[in-house]
Amino acid sequence: MVPGGAKRNGPRHVSWNFVASCRAWIKGDFEHGRFRLPPGDDSEFVPFPGKSR
Repeated sequence: MVPGGAKRNGPRHVSWNFVASCRAWIKGDFEHGRFRLPPGDDSEFVPFPGKSR
């Protein structure tokens, strides 16, 4: 992927496979199931690194 466009305001945080404007969004959204899974990919859950489900 080659992103382009205007520069975004503020820092970006990278954690595991995710990038966001706020660290809490990444972990919180992942742990609470707010990320959509690809169709047919609901047979296995991989916990966020460092925490079990």
